[in-house]
Amino acid sequence: MLYCPKCQLLTDSDAGSCPACGSKKLRAPEPDDPVLLLTADETKAVMIRSVFQENGIVFIEQDSGFGAPPSMFLGKLPYSNKNIFVACRDLQAAKELVNGIGIADADDAKLQKKENEAGGSQPQESAPEDEPAAMSPRKRFFWRIVSAMLFILAVWGVVAAADFIASALKALFT
Repeated sequence: MLYCPKCQLLTDSDAGSCPACGSKKLRAPEPDDPVLLLTADETKAVMIRSVFQENGIVFIEQDSGFGAPPSMFLGKLPYSNKNIFVACRDLQAAKELVNGIGIADADDAKLQKKENEAGGSQPQESAPEDEPAAMSPRKRFFWRIVSAMLFILAVWGVVAAADFIASALKALFT
């Protein structure tokens, strides 16, 4: 395993560069290196925080950009996604604790399923998983623009209808 100090990820990359950021400055991980464990929403982060504190796992919690609509509109506490980092030496114990409380990354669950199948144990029968196809950044940008334009059009329609109704009522009473 190699460690990327730029994005703080462990990687099995044999290409010599980080698959996430493309940095070529990969090195062997040290026990105190912070490693990104997962990104969780605020409610999951609270559960992870309490479990890690109970078990003596040292961790760092950082905001991960914009999470949801502003909390003042929802009347809730600030809501955002959190990146949870743990020391490299505590990574396996942290993964076990997170899996133990039922908060597991989908990739970790798939990896464990593949390891179980490769290990010879019979996987439990489950419904086939239908995963949505990954959308390219250009396609995502296009649909965001289209969605924004449709939203603006819908707001314009509501305002125009309200104005028409108001003028009709005004003409009715004058």
